[in-house]
Amino acid sequence: MTRVSDWEKRLNAVVAKHLALPGQWGVSDCWMMTMDAIEAVTGNRILPHLQKYRSEAEGYKVFRKAGFKETVEEALAAELGEPIPAMMAQRGDVGVIERDGAISCGVFVSTGFAVKTIYGHVDRIGRKRVEVTTGSDLEIMSVLSVKRAYKVR
Repeated sequence: MTRVSDWEKRLNAVVAKHLALPGQWGVSDCWMMTMDAIEAVTGNRILPHLQKYRSEAEGYKVFRKAGFKETVEEALAAELGEPIPAMMAQRGDVGVIERDGAISCGVFVSTGFAVKTIYGHVDRIGRKRVEVTTGSDLEIMSVLSVKRAYKVR
């Protein structure tokens, strides 16, 4: 995969779309926003078989059926390869954070790390306090909160 020429414009449109949409499993959640972001940057839709669910429980079932037993991080690593240091990630790259004991994914944007949430405002990750800016159900978090990052080429 290589980045398409207008990836920045396309990525901004994805973020705007998910900012406007309410959180909904399989439509506008952390996984779907991340998949939309990767498609915006590369022009290719990855892992389409992991995008057909309508609830959290269904999502876990779809991932387990595909061989990913624990988190969305497994699927990202399988498709995108070895993680990179979060501080080396650039706009359009993706990553994962741990929130309230759960792994969520998102995309690096110019203002930080964008994560779609269905659970509401989060201002702690583990024992660390993190600054969170919320709008709709999209959070822009500090890149320091990113557990693992993956290069999107």
